[in-house]
Amino acid sequence: MITIPSKNYNPGVKIDVIEVNGPKSYTTGGFTVYSRIMNVQHAVAVASNGYLAEVVSLAGSAIKIKIYQFNYPATAAGPAVEVPKGTDLSGIKITVIAIGQ
Repeated sequence: MITIPSKNYNPGVKIDVIEVNGPKSYTTGGFTVYSRIMNVQHAVAVASNGYLAEVVSLAGSAIKIKIYQFNYPATAAGPAVEVPKGTDLSGIKITVIAIGQ
């Protein structure tokens, strides 16, 4: 975790970089990772292997993340869709950057 003593931020602002593997069995609506920051105010997430990650909620140190995929042939186009319940995502890496106090 990094504390930034800068005039551009409030004193004591912290940045936490969290790297986790995806869950063995994905739950519809997302899964939760936890930061070492007790009051996370902003977070972004990225996923590996062609998946997309979205931060959907923050509550204290808890960060809820949804994972999306492009579930159609390469010759078609459309929006990313949430991965199905029960999908094994343990082979993907999710990196979360949390900012808070």
